[in-house]
Amino acid sequence: MSEWKVYYRDDLDHDRISPSVSSKDDALAQAKKLHRDRRAEIYKIEGPAGDIVPKADVMRWVSAHRWL
Repeated sequence: MSEWKVYYRDDLDHDRISPSVSSKDDALAQAKKLHRDRRAEIYKIEGPAGDIVPKADVMRWVSAHRWL
């Protein structure tokens, strides 16, 4: 099973790592929820074997899917 994690800063100004999810799409959805509902600043998403989705790509996806 692959593990994807969202790296972010919460509203209390603490760096955090989300619980692992099994896919990149799930991690993107998790990042959207963190950003929208908890006002978190997303740093990146990291996947298996060091795969990284940078902040700019994550935020572009969040913006494009904000109403879904």
